[in-house]
Amino acid sequence: MAQGKSSSAADGNRTSHAGNKAGLPSKLCAACGLPMAWRRSWARNWEEVKYCSDRCRRHKG
Repeated sequence: MAQGKSSSAADGNRTSHAGNKAGLPSKLCAACGLPMAWRRSWARNWEEVKYCSDRCRRHKG
C-alpha cells in the first residue's frame, strides 16, 4: 500500500451521516407506530417505505 493513502477504499465514499445516526431521517411505521430510521437499502424508495419490517407488512392491522 502506498503511503498517504487510506487503509479503506470506502473512506472517500462516506456520506454526511456516517457515524451520526441521530441525523438520519425517520418516520413512523404504519402498522405498529414505532419510529424507523432510514436504511441504506431503502435509499431508492424511502418515500414509499411504510412498514418497519416484513412482520408489520404482513400484519397491516
